[in-house]
Amino acid sequence: MENKRQIREKCNEFVRKMDTKPTVGVVCEYNPFHTGHARQFSLIKEALPDAVIVCLMSGCFTQRGMPALFSPAFRARAALRAGAAMVLELPCAASVRDAENFALGGVSIFDRLRFITHLSFGTENHDIHSLHTAAHTLEHPTAAFRDALQDSLNEGKPFAAAQADGLAAAMDGTDASELFSRPNNILGICYLRALKRLQSNIVALPVQRNGDYHSADLTQDAFPSASAVRKAFLAGDIHAAESACGYPLQTSAVHRPDALDSVLLSAVRSMTPAALRRLPDCSEGLENRLQKYAAQATSRAQLLELLKTKRYTHARLNRLLTHALLGMRAKTLAKRPSYVRLLGFRKDCETELALLNGSKIKVIAKASDGNRNNPLYRLDERAYDLWALGAGLPAGLMYRQQIVIV
Repeated sequence: MENKRQIREKCNEFVRKMDTKPTVGVVCEYNPFHTGHARQFSLIKEALPDAVIVCLMSGCFTQRGMPALFSPAFRARAALRAGAAMVLELPCAASVRDAENFALGGVSIFDRLRFITHLSFGTENHDIHSLHTAAHTLEHPTAAFRDALQDSLNEGKPFAAAQADGLAAAMDGTDASELFSRPNNILGICYLRALKRLQSNIVALPVQRNGDYHSADLTQDAFPSASAVRKAFLAGDIHAAESACGYPLQTSAVHRPDALDSVLLSAVRSMTPAALRRLPDCSEGLENRLQKYAAQATSRAQLLELLKTKRYTHARLNRLLTHALLGMRAKTLAKRPSYVRLLGFRKDCETELALLNGSKIKVIAKASDGNRNNPLYRLDERAYDLWALGAGLPAGLMYRQQIVIV
């Protein structure tokens, strides 16, 4: 097991070899940015005092398929004020995906920026060695892993639970269910897999998460979860939500979770089974359940309740509904992001901003400079317009939104 000192020494050695200031990438959602996220910034600075932090943030829709509560610009501003040097936007084609593709999309962007030296992410597990072992096993599955995985799938277990069984078989009985029952561990393993798959030189810099990620309520003696902050805000307890964030929250131009329910149901009801099958992760006859229950449900929550089975997780079904809402197609999403948009930067970090000029991936500072013939760019535009609709704003938000400078 590597302790903080060993990790710091590895990081410093890598930086010396690169002969450059450490630049730490963070793939994030900040829905909204709160004191737990600020703690991650502090721990990064503790490990690497001279580090520059670059955030790659989801735009209007999050990895679990829900619309963000606040606009990308508002969330980017909070991260910049907390110390991030720059905030980029993870394209929608990568942000509303399963953990593996979400992580791969983010890491592939950081890798092609060329100046990111480290990748920081939260984990519940303090033993980074076990996460590395799990990542290696998933990238290079053994016969024991494959057999146990298939046996579990045949029993009707969800894929994540089946993967945990496969890892337990391949890792000499290690309690892999503990690894795969914690959301940050799962995502952390996916980040490590992406680094291995891309053969990236970026160094992993994990941060152990404190507090209960699933906690639905805010407590004074623990770092908050974003879901608890959202719950308090939506219930009207603005003071509690702001205390957990450490800054004022806007109460206008907010996209409530149920704002697009009728739009979603209309979209799904109008799709044929063949069209539903073309959605990402819609397989094994799931399109038939979706068509059947969309005709009965009167809200997103009710549709999810009708759709759920032992095999399909809530997050997968929720993403599937957003795929339908946005008109996402599995075939179009097969590619890794070919561009990234700049959301904001700090005025005192212009040196780091200049590093974007050497990037191997196209960096778009002005939305109108993007390629509107690219179906993935049009997907971003559509996501912004739908988010704006739910927030009571006119269309064209992606083009009206200014770069945030603090």
